[in-house]
Amino acid sequence: MRGLGITVTAIAAMVATACTPEAVSPAATTTSATATKMTNYLDGLVRARQFRGAVEVRVGDKVLLSKGFDRADVDRDAPNGPDTRYRIASLTKQFTALAVLILQEQGKLAVTDLVCAHLPNCPETWRAITVEHLLTHTAGLFDYTEVTAAEVERNLAEFGPEPTPEQIIHTFIDRPLDFSPGTQWKYSSSGYTVLGQLIEQLSGHTYGQFMKDEIFDPLDMSDTAYQPDQRDDDHDAVGYQNWTTPATTLADATAFSSGGMYSTVTDLARWNQFLLTGTPALVKPDTLAQLLRPRVDADATGRYGYGLFTLGTGDAAIHFHGGWLAGFSTYNEIRPATTLSIVVLSNLDTADTMGVGRDLATLANP
Repeated sequence: MRGLGITVTAIAAMVATACTPEAVSPAATTTSATATKMTNYLDGLVRARQFRGAVEVRVGDKVLLSKGFDRADVDRDAPNGPDTRYRIASLTKQFTALAVLILQEQGKLAVTDLVCAHLPNCPETWRAITVEHLLTHTAGLFDYTEVTAAEVERNLAEFGPEPTPEQIIHTFIDRPLDFSPGTQWKYSSSGYTVLGQLIEQLSGHTYGQFMKDEIFDPLDMSDTAYQPDQRDDDHDAVGYQNWTTPATTLADATAFSSGGMYSTVTDLARWNQFLLTGTPALVKPDTLAQLLRPRVDADATGRYGYGLFTLGTGDAAIHFHGGWLAGFSTYNEIRPATTLSIVVLSNLDTADTMGVGRDLATLANP
């Protein structure tokens, strides 16, 4: 599967100017030292041209580090920061999954429903596929992101640069299933594209509007959206395929509900606080528990639930997901037992954001 500075350091500096050194608490000193270690680590990756982007690390409501590194746009010499927007790729899936569970709370579907009960023109081969199969990557749908370059060019010529959800589904609806639904696990963005179509059909709203009304606005995630026609060059990071060369990117619409959103580390940290605490009460506690519950064995990465991987059990459980699109590499992680939250967003697609996230978790040592 593939700016705000260091908040606690600033706080420690203000304390130091008002008090004698002995007045600085051990906790504040430890936190400042942790932020320094993380910053030094990330600065080293920048010097090695292995990372540019932004991170936010929290334990509970305490921000250990919220900072951008290197540039969001090399040509304009614009810096990365906590409020720089990045395409978040497959981190989109966890939001799509919650949207489906919100529809379930509203009585508009059940995860046990057959997809064809809600989807018009459903092919015969999909008759045994349930909503949960789509959520857990066990439907057997061919992954439309695995098409050849020639097929991509043909689809762009037929549908234009911003295909509709129906047009994306058209690219795989007639392909044979990779396996019988429910018998295997195989990561497939196609399933989450179908879920986006179901969200639009059952809610009566566009995917982007439903996400805004039901999730982003209640969580005060004002810099997060699926709005491919509303870009902001002064606020959005440019994606790079290497240190100096911008990547050739497709329109957000080509990834739709499987990977088309953009966000910031600040907003995603708010999302993680919701996942860890259930506040604000966007959904019922049981619904949130359903989102976080691992359900099927995936691969060496861990088990998969609804839009999230889980590694370990009990106090050792880590819920996470990564994402990749040309020009961008992303990673998000929470550890409920320690309330650790880590967001890593990079506008360098060769960055190992999962590795960075895990290293930051080690440095946080909550």
